[in-house]
Amino acid sequence: MAKFNDLSVDLVYVIFFHLQSEGTDLCNLALTCRLFRDIAQRFIVRNTSISHSVRGSRTKLFLRTLLDRPDLVVHVHRLELNLLREDIHWPEEQQTINQITRQLTNLREFCYLSRDYKAWHYSVPLPLKWTREHAHDQVRRVEWQHNMAPWELRKCMELPNIESIRVRELQDDSSGRFSSFRLPARKHRTSSLKELRIGSPGTMAYEALIQLLQMPKSLKRFTLESYDTYTSTMEPTALIPLLEAVQDSLEELHVETRRNMLSPFPQTANFAKFSSVKKMSMPFRYMFQRGTAASVVCADTFLPSQLCDLTISFVSTRSAKLRRFYSDSSATLSRFIEDVDGQGGVPSGLPQLTHITLQEHDSHLSFHPDFDHEVLQATMESWNLSRLNVEYRH
Repeated sequence: MAKFNDLSVDLVYVIFFHLQSEGTDLCNLALTCRLFRDIAQRFIVRNTSISHSVRGSRTKLFLRTLLDRPDLVVHVHRLELNLLREDIHWPEEQQTINQITRQLTNLREFCYLSRDYKAWHYSVPLPLKWTREHAHDQVRRVEWQHNMAPWELRKCMELPNIESIRVRELQDDSSGRFSSFRLPARKHRTSSLKELRIGSPGTMAYEALIQLLQMPKSLKRFTLESYDTYTSTMEPTALIPLLEAVQDSLEELHVETRRNMLSPFPQTANFAKFSSVKKMSMPFRYMFQRGTAASVVCADTFLPSQLCDLTISFVSTRSAKLRRFYSDSSATLSRFIEDVDGQGGVPSGLPQLTHITLQEHDSHLSFHPDFDHEVLQATMESWNLSRLNVEYRH
């Protein structure tokens, strides 16, 4: 009778492939016999996560494993560093990480999670390089939950097969190193980048980002994120010139303000030139000025003509103490919704826009609410929509 050990290596590999998400099972199988150990270890190291340990550096242990078992190197596809600032800022630890990444020539994804990151922390050297001698030519995705200088972002964008980059904050450099940042002409339209998620940049970093956005051949998704209450959010009018280089290729455009205390802006943004955008997320005050209920601009004059899905984020208040800080904009929103829905016998100027999500944020995140919660709820109940689907999300 045939035993499980009699199965071919290829068949065992296929079986273990379906167990790769079950780390405990793979570890147990690796202890049974040499054949199972060799195959199981390939999947154990495929998605490697190195976290902080009070007992010592786990990065050193992983480096030793790679040096002792070079056969496992090609099987590491994702490397995630989930470390504390006290770990990553030691030069010895940075050297160890550099040694690890030099070994991983088949790396597909690199993720650095700075668990205790603060905006005032110093930057961390990026351990990915693209040179003739050492190429991370398989890297598709970089997630950098820390600050990054513009020239480091350029390094990421120069990776030959890069598709997605996420940076928590594009930070100004106090040394003035990139104050004269200039992108060489040969770098224009050379990057394979498709998606960029980035924190709201400062003034100097903003100028550099305008140049960096000239690198992608065809950027499809752009997200501008604000995580912290002490970082400033880019004004709506500044967003348009920033994205001018990619406005024809973008299919998704998102501005997210998770904790930023977003103040009213003197002017809103006009996204009509973003002709390929089909999905968009914007704060209410990026699209509408306060107190504009009497003269609402038609939706098709400031939104992309191909837009299919729109998310409008806003802050509403239930506190009487905060009501004196806001101007109720429910009438503005109603007129916008009616215009998109095509009420009054007037065809909608945005026929493909059929779904709108109203995303509410907690009022404690801002001293400038957009709506009074009770008034907004009553306004929404009065809508009688014919073709538009409006979803409310908190």
